[in-house]
Amino acid sequence: MQRDEIEKIEPVSNGLKLTAKDGRLATLHYKDFERLKNATPKQRLDYRISFEGLRWDDLDEDISFESIFNPKQFPLKLYSKLKPINMSEVARRLGIQQSLMAAYMNGSKHPSEKRKKAILDEIHKIANELLSI
Repeated sequence: MQRDEIEKIEPVSNGLKLTAKDGRLATLHYKDFERLKNATPKQRLDYRISFEGLRWDDLDEDISFESIFNPKQFPLKLYSKLKPINMSEVARRLGIQQSLMAAYMNGSKHPSEKRKKAILDEIHKIANELLSI
């Protein structure tokens, strides 16, 4: 999904409501993104619209329109609900750059199916390690 497919973006009490030109609605909930959750109201509204998403320069946060409208296609975004799992650590364990992992999580880049499986397998491995404690 690209910028020209977005009709309107408006702030709501818990995030940003997006309306696509085809009539679809989606809400970006601040609570789902650690940096936005911890940001001030002024910082949350200080975003710019990029070609494929929203960018908060001061927060170093990028979120694609695709991940906002199709969150189930971006399961790595769920990491924020799993506080014990540090995605930087997952990246380190897999031998990939943290910045690439961040791009996968925010939807600005998409892992191959093989990489996606490796990431999810590593998360499962960490979960099993946590269960054994």
